[in-house]
Amino acid sequence: MSKVAVLDVLHECQDRWVSLRGLATRTALGAESIRLELRHLEQAGYSLEHHPRYGYRLRGVPDRLLPDEIQMGLQTSIIGRDILTYEEVDSTMDTARAMAEKGAREGTCVFAEFQRRGRGRVNRRWLCPKYKGLLVSIILRPKMPYERVRLLSGMVAVAVAEAIRDELGLEALIKWPNDVLINNKKTCGILVEAETPKGRGAYFLAGIGLNVNLSRKELPKEVIYPATSLLIELGRPVDRIAMARAVLQHLDKWYGRLKDGDYKGIKERWVQLSPIIGHRALVEEEGVEYTGRIIDLSTTGGVIMELDTGHRKTLRWEHLTIREVF
Repeated sequence: MSKVAVLDVLHECQDRWVSLRGLATRTALGAESIRLELRHLEQAGYSLEHHPRYGYRLRGVPDRLLPDEIQMGLQTSIIGRDILTYEEVDSTMDTARAMAEKGAREGTCVFAEFQRRGRGRVNRRWLCPKYKGLLVSIILRPKMPYERVRLLSGMVAVAVAEAIRDELGLEALIKWPNDVLINNKKTCGILVEAETPKGRGAYFLAGIGLNVNLSRKELPKEVIYPATSLLIELGRPVDRIAMARAVLQHLDKWYGRLKDGDYKGIKERWVQLSPIIGHRALVEEEGVEYTGRIIDLSTTGGVIMELDTGHRKTLRWEHLTIREVF
């Protein structure tokens, strides 16, 4: 048995005392092994109380993205099969890629408390103070038509937005293609990268950077779009472990629908959460500008516009920049 078993018993007992004999009965460990595991928990930051007569009880969980804590009560089929957390990495995407190349299972999640070289779309830097955000990359191995690949980014954005809505009651929306906004300010960036190793099946890395408990002073200053955090919008600190669990569970639900081929359902929810739908916009595709009303998203992730000329045009994701929304 591992320290997870001891931790499970302490969690189940909540604030109640559990004797050394009780721990031994529940875990099948000897007294010395239990004491060793308890010391390991304290070294990891758990607050434990000991009474010579009554035994032990758990008084507090550290504000750390501990795999055991995230997995406790996690109800998923694929996402979160394996969870790893690092204090500091160059990039969770790079770490997850190295693991995927060595055969890590689909659904493996790589969390980090701090990234030295975190990045977003178009190689923009993603900065977040230590212990204040959710920085995670997930290994995905879907079998889907190439033309549907862009739906992966929308699917991840939908999952994060719904997790915020369900867990905190905040009205999260999606700024096309995949930034998550609250009150028209960016709180989450999403990056999806495809990898096609020679002679092996393709896989994808879905990176999520969510501002959780950043104060206004801690928000990055040099940003293109106004930024915010869950703490600022909610008015109180957010339990990062509970938020991580919510994100993984919603991602598992929507990823299951993607694997089942429910591209239309994903696109429809993406549309519902996208404030640009119904608005006029100035967009650019391969150097050509168009003006018109955005009426829908395509099931390949592009934008469908009713142009001022009266024509309807589908603009492809990879060649499209939305310059202005009126």
